[in-house]
Amino acid sequence: MKRNLWGTMAAALACVGMVVPPAAFAAEPAAGATDIALRQGGLLVGQVVDRQGVPQANRTVSIQYGPHEIVRTVTDQNGTFAAQGLRGGQYQLVTHEGISVCRLWAANTAPPAARPAALVVTGNQVVRGQWGAAGPLHGSVEWVKAHPYITAGVVAAAIAIPLALADDDDYSGS
Repeated sequence: MKRNLWGTMAAALACVGMVVPPAAFAAEPAAGATDIALRQGGLLVGQVVDRQGVPQANRTVSIQYGPHEIVRTVTDQNGTFAAQGLRGGQYQLVTHEGISVCRLWAANTAPPAARPAALVVTGNQVVRGQWGAAGPLHGSVEWVKAHPYITAGVVAAAIAIPLALADDDDYSGS
């Protein structure tokens, strides 16, 4: 009876895990993210400079939300870039040699300390404690992220089937 209770609890927990949206497990905003106020129409304006503050012309800037690129733009001769149609949220502004993590705020909703424009400094070495695109299991990890409900179902089955079989073995001898 005790084992049947544990099996029922495990199955219920697996079902709850499949129903809860993945956003409930999302990470908190990155510490050190810069608050940026978007202009009307979701316009983000920024500048790319090197460590000495010299503007970087003709640099590609990729604006990413999570693992997805939302917009790609190029800086002008003053290192300035702009992207329209963005919504509030945490974004990464990525160049070939630098990255800036920003929390974008819709027009008129930004906190008082929010900056009016983004700044990306190139030449900063980015070191993260994760595999990234070069990791040995990158494809598998990305598939699991893209299919949370299938993954939860497989995990639930991996728990429930052995419990059901073990429970069935207890009654076969009586």
